[in-house]
Amino acid sequence: MVVVALVASTYGVPPTPAGTPVRVEFRVFDGTTEITAQARVRVRPSGTTETGIVVDGGDLAVSLPPGIYDAEAVRQRSGDTVDIRWAEHLVVMAYPDEDGRHLEVINFATDFGALQLRWPGGQAPDPAGGGVAIFKSGDAHPMPCRVLRGTGYILLVVPAGTYDVRVLRAAQDPVTYRDIEVPAGSTRMKLVQ
Repeated sequence: MVVVALVASTYGVPPTPAGTPVRVEFRVFDGTTEITAQARVRVRPSGTTETGIVVDGGDLAVSLPPGIYDAEAVRQRSGDTVDIRWAEHLVVMAYPDEDGRHLEVINFATDFGALQLRWPGGQAPDPAGGGVAIFKSGDAHPMPCRVLRGTGYILLVVPAGTYDVRVLRAAQDPVTYRDIEVPAGSTRMKLVQ
């Protein structure tokens, strides 16, 4: 007996995202200089040509259903000069360590990445009595790096590479995380235990 099944083909069309929305925050940089306030971001399901959602203003955040997205960051400089940077195939899902909030960093400088340090339970790091130092892997000398704060996280924007990170915490021993790869054009998240 031969059974023939007829299946409608949706080849090339990504599935519609479904699930509990995730709050996605975009931060935009040019190298180590944050330019989020001068940018807008268009987000759409990956592989589509639909208009998507445009996020602009000081807070570049939007709630999205879990899925894979493309984001287009646009920055208008003096006169008619417009810079565009694409971040493609961004995976948005309810990661257990992110407490329903997801960060994506888009950098106009192609050789930079971002390291997000998060604390358990979304608790904000205490700026008093704590600190972060970042080193090229195996180097004993910390590199100069501006520490940026967000909701429940600290952000380091650095040239792509492999780093050691030392986290100083009030009334606790420092913790060192070794050989953290920070790829160009990506946001790496590390949970601080």
